[in-house]
Amino acid sequence: MQSEGASSSAPEKAARYVLAFDLGSGSIKAAVVSNAGDVVSVATEPVTTHLLPNGGAEQDPESWWQSALRTGQAAMKRSGAPVEQIVAVCCDSQWSLAVPVDEDCRSVMNAVHWLDTRGGRYNRALIGGFPSIKGYSLFKIPAWIRLTGLVPSLSGVDSLGHVLFIKNERPDVYQKTHKFLEPMDFLTSRMAGKICATQKTMAPFMITDNRQWGTRQYCQKLLDKSGLDHAKFPTLIANNGVVGPLAPDVAETLGLMPETTVVAGIADSNASLIGSGAVRDFDAIIYIGTSQYLTFHVPYKKTNLLYMMTALPSPFPSRYYLLGEQGVGGRCLEFFIKEMMVSDDLPENGCLPAEAYDRFNRMAENAPAGSGGVIFLPWLNGSIVPDEDAFVRGGFMNISLSTRRHHMARAVMEGLAFNNRWTCGCAEKYIGKSIDSFRFSGGGALSALWAQIHADVLNVPIHQVEDPVNATVRGCALLALTALGEMRPDEISKTIRIRRVFHPDPSNRAVYDKMYTQYRRLFTRNRGIFSALNK
Repeated sequence: MQSEGASSSAPEKAARYVLAFDLGSGSIKAAVVSNAGDVVSVATEPVTTHLLPNGGAEQDPESWWQSALRTGQAAMKRSGAPVEQIVAVCCDSQWSLAVPVDEDCRSVMNAVHWLDTRGGRYNRALIGGFPSIKGYSLFKIPAWIRLTGLVPSLSGVDSLGHVLFIKNERPDVYQKTHKFLEPMDFLTSRMAGKICATQKTMAPFMITDNRQWGTRQYCQKLLDKSGLDHAKFPTLIANNGVVGPLAPDVAETLGLMPETTVVAGIADSNASLIGSGAVRDFDAIIYIGTSQYLTFHVPYKKTNLLYMMTALPSPFPSRYYLLGEQGVGGRCLEFFIKEMMVSDDLPENGCLPAEAYDRFNRMAENAPAGSGGVIFLPWLNGSIVPDEDAFVRGGFMNISLSTRRHHMARAVMEGLAFNNRWTCGCAEKYIGKSIDSFRFSGGGALSALWAQIHADVLNVPIHQVEDPVNATVRGCALLALTALGEMRPDEISKTIRIRRVFHPDPSNRAVYDKMYTQYRRLFTRNRGIFSALNK
C-alpha cells in the first residue's frame, strides 16, 4: 500500500468530508476529501489485470473489495478528520466492465474488463448486416442510437458484449448470476448492503432508454434485441441519488458512523471532469491516466456514429456529457518504460516507482519538438474514438540510425497528443463550435512538458489542474456533497485550483502540423495491414 502527501493542513472543525473511492484499471484509491476540495489523505493499492487468450482481460472483484476496505481504513487513520464530520461515502470506477454477482453481491466470476474483446462476435451479430456503414447495419443501428445514444461496439469492449460473451460461452455463470453490475455499483452495493445502480452507470450495458434523463426503468425493446433477462439487472435509483446508510459491518471496518450516507456511484471519466472544475457546458478536459479521454458536459443527448461520439447521462439533472474515450493513454508510457527502460529493475509487484516516470519525462525533455521525425502510434489495444478499429496496433514510425530513446520517449507523448487533436476536431464538429482551451488532469498532467506539447499540438491554452492525480477522487467526493445538498454544482469550480497555464509556442506550429498530417495518414494507410495481421 502506498500513501500520498496530504493536500491540506489539519481538518477544520466546521468542514464536511467524504470518504471517496476511485477504482481504476491499475489501482484503487481511497481518499478523505473536504468540502473545500482538499484531498486530506490518500491510500492506494495496485489492481491486477489478467490478460487471457483470444482477447480476454479480467480483474478480481473480491480483490477490489478487500483493497477498498484496507485503503479506506488507512485513509481514515491518516486524515485526522473527526468521524462525525465524514458525511458520505461515494465510489467512482473504471467503466464498461461486467461484474456478475450473487444475491449477497459476491462475484461469481472475475469481472470482464473493458480491454476484453471476446464478446465482439456477439455484438457484431446484433448490429452487422447489409447495407452497412463502418460495419454497422443501416437497418439495425437506428434504434440503438435513438434509445441509448450508443451502439454495440464491433470490438465487444462494452458491457453488453461482455454479458453476451458470458451468456454464450459461460452459460453456467450466466445462470448463477443474480445481477450484472458495473464496478462502481459493485463497490457501492457492498458498502450499503443493497444492490442497486443508476441510469448513468448502467449505460455501457445499453439496456436503458437515455432519451429521458433519470429514467429508472430498463427498456424491454433493448432487452429483447439483446436476448437478455430483465431480472439479471439491478434496481435503478436516481442518477444523483442516495443509496442509504453504510452496512453496519462495513462502517465498523472503516471506522465510520453507521449513519454515514452511501451516495450513488459514478464513472471515473465523469468524476474526473467534475474534479477538474469543468462543470459548465462545453468546458473541456483532457485526462491521461491508464486510459485517455477528452470530455465535457452538454445540455442534450446526441450521437455521431461517424466519430464514435455520444452524450451519456450525467449526475446533474437534465445534463449529459460527451465522452471521447480513446483507449489506452498512460498505459503507453508504462509499456515503454517497462519494456524499453527498466524491465530488469522492476519491483516484485511489477508496479513502476514514481522515479521511473520522472526519468522518462527527463529523457523526453532532451528531444526536440517533432522527436526527430519519429511518430508513435498509440493504439496498443486498438482504436476507439474518433475512429473505432479493433485491429490497429501501436508502433514507432520513421526510426533511423540516428534515433535515440529520448526521441522515442517524446514521440510517445506527441502521439497521444496527436490523438487528442484528432478527437478535438471531431468533438468541435459534434458541438458546432470551437474549443478554445482545455483543463489537463490525470497522472499525465503532472508533466509540464506534456502540457506544453498539448498546447503546441492543439494550438490552444492548456490549464494544468492543481493536484491532477486526485481529480477523479476529488470529483467523486464533491459530487457526493451536491447529492446531500452540502453544495451546489455551480460551486464546484470555485474549489478547483489551476497550477499553471501553458500557451502554444508558435515556433513549433509548423513541425506539429506536418507530423499530425502524417499521423492521420499512417492510421488510414495501414489499416489493411493491421487487419491482415490481427483479424
